[in-house]
Amino acid sequence: MSILGIFIFIFRLADEIFFRAYRKIEIKAPVYIIANPRSGTTFLHRLICKDEDRFVHIRMYHTIIPAITFYKMLNGLATIDKKIGQPLQKFIHWIDKKLFSGWEDIHPAGFNRSEEDEGLYFMAGISPAISLVTPYLQHFRELYILDHLKEKKRERIKGYYKATLQRWMYVLGEDKQFLCKSVMSTGRLQLLTELFPDIRIIYLVRNPDEAVPSFVKMFASTWRVTGHGIPENSPQSRELAALAIRYYQYFYEQKKKLQPENLITIKYEDLIADPAAVVHDIYNHFHFPILTAFDEQLIKASNVSKGYKSKFHYSLDQYGLTKEEIRKELPFVYEEYDFK
Repeated sequence: MSILGIFIFIFRLADEIFFRAYRKIEIKAPVYIIANPRSGTTFLHRLICKDEDRFVHIRMYHTIIPAITFYKMLNGLATIDKKIGQPLQKFIHWIDKKLFSGWEDIHPAGFNRSEEDEGLYFMAGISPAISLVTPYLQHFRELYILDHLKEKKRERIKGYYKATLQRWMYVLGEDKQFLCKSVMSTGRLQLLTELFPDIRIIYLVRNPDEAVPSFVKMFASTWRVTGHGIPENSPQSRELAALAIRYYQYFYEQKKKLQPENLITIKYEDLIADPAAVVHDIYNHFHFPILTAFDEQLIKASNVSKGYKSKFHYSLDQYGLTKEEIRKELPFVYEEYDFK
């Protein structure tokens, strides 16, 4: 067991002694934003996170040591830190800049920023995001679709995830709905629906011609930092592309099992064109009322970001891929969503 694993074990054990009431929390109708990476999930997630009257969401640090005792300890340290000029907060900002400054234009990140739950799976060693630290993802293909693991493993994952989510709700507010964006959870759709039969899913879909190379670039960009020196046009890059393609396929297979009233599909281009209108559509579909305070924030944020255009442009050919082979694998995506 790693040092981090020991800390997680100790803090979660302390939860069972001091905060055992977390076990009684029921997770009702959680909302998950799911898509292939680089499809606008972070943008949409942080827009809806502004609705603090309805939703709670996690931050990156929640996924590192997922324990109530740890969060309580951090809150105590934060109180002391404020009284002495916030040296700890300044130190964390410094670490954020060192670790995440290169990601600011790709995926703005930080320990105290709203984030997805992938860190939880990553820390447990069961996430395809392991490609951030190794280019040899082909050795970890069993992690692509956790739904296909043996029943015993699946039950362990479900038990750990549910207990973690109950801990998050205990700290963040059990009277609200949990909002999460989770780009790798395409491969965990069955696990999620088994845990939460009333789950609400927002599926963002982007033209694979754009999303696939952007996905490859996002994860392959760390390989230079880790010293692997893998060229863009390589088997390792194409393995990432194959994962992206598989997620399109798997969601298409699984969405037929979802209740139509619990699923809404949003095209990336519609989100970018008019974010506020898209959020209104989502709320109408799920019958969520929109309070005035949230609507004002939503419209303001939407006006600032409406029509956003990335300054980055990635092509399939730089990774040894062609539009023809992508379309051969995903004809239903181009047809159903009218991608030209």
